[in-house]
Amino acid sequence: MIKSFDRRIVTAATTVALGLVLTQAPADAARFSMVYTCAVPILGDRSVQFDGTLTATPDRPTVGTFTRVDLHVARLSLRPPVAVTSWSAIADVDVAGAQTGAFRLSGSGGPVAAYGPVTGDLTGGWVPRAIGVDRLRLARVVLKVSTAPFGDVVVPCSPREPRPVAETLTVFTR
Repeated sequence: MIKSFDRRIVTAATTVALGLVLTQAPADAARFSMVYTCAVPILGDRSVQFDGTLTATPDRPTVGTFTRVDLHVARLSLRPPVAVTSWSAIADVDVAGAQTGAFRLSGSGGPVAAYGPVTGDLTGGWVPRAIGVDRLRLARVVLKVSTAPFGDVVVPCSPREPRPVAETLTVFTR
């Protein structure tokens, strides 16, 4: 009886461990969650939860070499009350640490059903100029949505402080 109980514990522990390993984000993707205040036309200011991952390529960026940065929006709590025919977005990213600066990500996507989830991908990048550790934080985000009833609607969103670090990069020499 004790041996079969031990086997069940080992089997359960192995299953849980495998489940955790299989559901983790890629090693080079940094998950983050933050809150924005978005100025939605007609509806006013809305608190919006933003969950995503930020991934830099190459994994070991070097001084003077373009580093691609991809933002995946996994969840945005702002749900459009009408169907969206298409959308585009820009996101500013602040850099602090060995270097200070900023760069922009952009992206676009297709239809979103009324009250449907908004997910998507933005891309951009920067060229590190200093060796060392840099912390990337998302800043202002501006969404532009096209709808049949209202045409193009621009929704500017400002991050609430404190802003979490979305990604930490160590920049190396060439």
